[in-house]
Order: sequence, then structure tokens, then C-alpha cells
Amino acid sequence: MRLVASLACLTVLLAGCASQPAEQPTPIAPPGPPAHAPIETELHAVTGTLLGVPAGAEVELALLHVDEKRRPERLLGSLRLRGNGQPLPFLLRFNTEIFDTNQPVELRGRVTQDDRLTMVLPARRIATGDNQSLGALQVVPTP
Repeated sequence: MRLVASLACLTVLLAGCASQPAEQPTPIAPPGPPAHAPIETELHAVTGTLLGVPAGAEVELALLHVDEKRRPERLLGSLRLRGNGQPLPFLLRFNTEIFDTNQPVELRGRVTQDDRLTMVLPARRIATGDNQSLGALQVVPTP
């Protein structure tokens, strides 16, 4: 008797579910940028092309505020690339609001292969927070 009652209840519940129209999911709007994220007009970029990067090598570029002894103080922007044996174009974005023209800024780079530092991009002074094209930059073997 209990089995029959349970089956009857289950049948009623399933019938009730089947008779309701399927609800369309409400589309969720993609989240906007966080309140602290810079808006597009506050972002500028340093661009160029790296020469001499071996295929498969990993390149790390960093735009840094440096002190009077050229020690890094603050990271303004960074970028990772993978070498392909050809000239390697790059575009490194940074927030102009944190670019201090009264403090030296340098673009630095390093090239690693098999987790070993093999080449560097000699430090390049960046004088302004404007968009800049640095042209072709040669990486050199580490000493």
C-alpha cells in the first residue's frame, strides 16, 4: 500500500513539473571593470620589436620606476612573450596615472631558456608617460 501511495505521489510531482513551461535563463551582463581599474584613456603603451630572441625562449619585459642607483622600486607594467626565432613585436601597456616623470623609468627585459637566464634587453630609459614606439631593440647574451 505504501509503495502504491509513494508511486502516486511521485507521478503527481513529475506531472506537475512537466506541465510548467521551461523558464528561459536570465542573461547575466558581463561584469564591468573594477572601480580601481584604469579606464582606457589612462592606459598608454610602449611598443617595439625585439631582435635576436631564440625560438621557444620566454621573454619578460617590465616597465619600472627605479631609484638613483637604478634599483627597481615600482612595477608599472609587465609582459610575457614566447620567442619564435623571428623579430618579436611587443606592446606593453601601463597606467599613466602612476607614471611619475620626476622619477626615472626604465624598460627592462630578460630572456630565459629552460629556466636559465640566457639574454637580456639592456635597460632603456623612458622619459615620458606618452605612447612610444621604441623601434627595433636587440637582446644581448648575458655576461
